[in-house]
Amino acid sequence: MAASIPAMLRNWLDELRATGYRGLVVLHSVSPVYAGGLLARIFSDVYGDVLCLAPREAREGLRSECSRLESPGAIDRLLGTENSSVVLVVPQLLRPNLLAAAAETVRGGGVVALAVPPLGEWQPGGRDSIGAYRRYLVNRLGAARALFWADYDAGILYRQALPRERASPPPGPEGYRPRSPVHRRLLEAAATLDQARALDEIVLHLRRRGRSVFVTGDRGRGKSGLLGLVAAYLAASHMVGFVPVTAPSPGSVQGFFRVLDMALERLGVRHWAIERGGFVAGVAGPWFHFRYHTPDRVEPGAFTIIDEAAAVGPMRLRRLASRSPRLLAATTIHGYEGSGRVLAKMIEAILPEPRLVVGLEHPVRYPPGDPLEEWLYETFMLRAEAPRPPSWPPESLDAVELDRLRLADDYATLAQVYGILVQAHYRNEPDDLALILDAPHHRLYALLADGTPVAVVDASLESGDTAYEARIMPDLLAQASPRAMEARGMRVVRIAVHPELQRRGLGSKLLSYVEEQARSMGLDWLGAVFGQPDVLGFWRRNGFHVVYVSPLPSKATGEHNIAVAKPLTSLGYEVVYTAARDMLRKLLLAGHSLYRGLTAEAYAAVLEGSPELAQQPLAVLTEEQKHRLRLVLEGRLDVEAVLDVLWLLLVNHILSSGGLRILEEKDRWIAAARVLQGKTMSDIAAGLRVPIQEARERLRHLLERLSKDHAAG
Repeated sequence: MAASIPAMLRNWLDELRATGYRGLVVLHSVSPVYAGGLLARIFSDVYGDVLCLAPREAREGLRSECSRLESPGAIDRLLGTENSSVVLVVPQLLRPNLLAAAAETVRGGGVVALAVPPLGEWQPGGRDSIGAYRRYLVNRLGAARALFWADYDAGILYRQALPRERASPPPGPEGYRPRSPVHRRLLEAAATLDQARALDEIVLHLRRRGRSVFVTGDRGRGKSGLLGLVAAYLAASHMVGFVPVTAPSPGSVQGFFRVLDMALERLGVRHWAIERGGFVAGVAGPWFHFRYHTPDRVEPGAFTIIDEAAAVGPMRLRRLASRSPRLLAATTIHGYEGSGRVLAKMIEAILPEPRLVVGLEHPVRYPPGDPLEEWLYETFMLRAEAPRPPSWPPESLDAVELDRLRLADDYATLAQVYGILVQAHYRNEPDDLALILDAPHHRLYALLADGTPVAVVDASLESGDTAYEARIMPDLLAQASPRAMEARGMRVVRIAVHPELQRRGLGSKLLSYVEEQARSMGLDWLGAVFGQPDVLGFWRRNGFHVVYVSPLPSKATGEHNIAVAKPLTSLGYEVVYTAARDMLRKLLLAGHSLYRGLTAEAYAAVLEGSPELAQQPLAVLTEEQKHRLRLVLEGRLDVEAVLDVLWLLLVNHILSSGGLRILEEKDRWIAAARVLQGKTMSDIAAGLRVPIQEARERLRHLLERLSKDHAAG
């Protein structure tokens, strides 16, 4: 019977190729390596080539069967390439990111295949999973429109499906008449009419001295290729010399450099590629040089090019935009590298005017309406949206813990829950869904309004015994609290409220329920880690304290990670307050160095503290310092002459009161930036948009107030 499975698969492949669409193959076997080799042989006969991705222990048995054999970790090098067929040999963990990324490289008429253990033994979530991810995937395979699913050993065909219609390719650039002076050869290099129109619009915008361009679209729409075409135009027109190109990783820009190379070749422009570590790191010519830089080390150029901007993050994007005369950026709106929907809403406040936003709709490697893309996007909820909110106020508002095994069988509810969660962050990946469903240490909570989710919390149980890769808060607390590894707690990984129902206390209501659940489990603390300081107010209102601020910003996003925690037991009080007091001192004493890169607003926010963090002040003023202080207060010296005195008075005030809270907001910002971070008055005036004279006056008033408090004390 088993011999008929290969024959049925070949017939299915012939029919799939005739439709022009792509498909998914899932083949079970007690030996996934053997099944992978069988698939590779069949695909080699049908397509002529096959890319195999397999872990190290499985690669030796596949070496002779595959046209190209790579580790799953090498997927970055393959992004932007095209393959007729890809085989993933997955003896254990099946990461959704890997499946989505591999499928992205497959052209129309091609196939991506999974070689996995028998259905009864298959655990794609790994050995410790609760089984919800497996159940969910099996359910979703029943919804695939282009699928061949079988067990080779048992000769069982579980399901096969093919699209009924034939694919229609997206319209090409042939015959398009541009309004800009873009060269016909460059226009014809566009993969779709979509790309050609966008190229024309961008060239026209740049010729009219436009400062920024933002390209959006789903994964596989040719955004990187469009940036490559624009870069080729800039080089051929002698509009650029050195141009930095940045993205989360070198793999993310391989498509850009490949299209740039092809376009320059078409235009007859002499150039050469620069390779580093198996990646193309740049393309240069006699008068131009496009070079990859990591996001934290972008050197200024006439233009800056940013690919996958959502993964770079709004803070880093804002800094790059402020330093770049002109900027070209692209982001994925829906896709496995992260959702850019949140970033797209923020773009008007980030990119300078004149600004052009263009969107790409048609895929470039496969036809519109492709069933494999449809299945991936629906299965991993890459287009998940928040549900329609119920009428308000609701008749019932209930906080509950969600049963993840039941949720795996309830696609509609899972889509509602996940649609709210993705609003909480500008990066959302397929792996997030599998983690939420399957990780044994995760818990999922929701606030239901008349049965509809309106707020969601994804939380993780953590302690000193938790596996290192999943243990975040204990390690951060342990930097200051000797007993941190004895404590157990729950970290809020993500909390989100329906975007149309925010600022109604729903997040706090759900967080209060999560706290109740944590207390009922006997946990010592409740915590969270995030990168956006503007949400600190929410956590403080709910009784949380800052226990950690990363000394260095993330290389990719430029954000300083912030950790907050709330004690729930006596041990939790000892651990959390020890860490919070130590963090307050560290923020004050390292403001000039480690935390100088924080914005004044962010730095002042993390210093806000609370009375519970009050502690011993530093040394008292010397007689010489007191003398200089009297001269300033008498108007005989400028306040700048006693910045050391002002620093000591301010630090002691913060330590003795537990935080920087009593001043007006603008005073706090100026005090934090000038006195504690050592920023210049001109930088403060520009960053906070206040006149320098006003900033000086506010500093003087602060000095007068603190000196009175000091004298009274």
